[in-house]
Amino acid sequence: MKMFHKTQTAALYYLLHTGFQSFKERIKDELTSTSGINLEDIMDDSNLYAYYQQGESADFVAACIAANS
Repeated sequence: MKMFHKTQTAALYYLLHTGFQSFKERIKDELTSTSGINLEDIMDDSNLYAYYQQGESADFVAACIAANS
């Protein structure tokens, strides 16, 4: 198996990081606009990242957080 070059690894990390940040921002915006909940007060990034890795939609995660708060 061919090893990743350093630039490929950095590019992959960047894509994963920016994808997660977009996911988090969509959830934050949805919670703020619909229920006035501050995402940082309820959930940390490590728990939120688990949803991101599972491929859950931002709308679904926001609805679950709002329902449990």
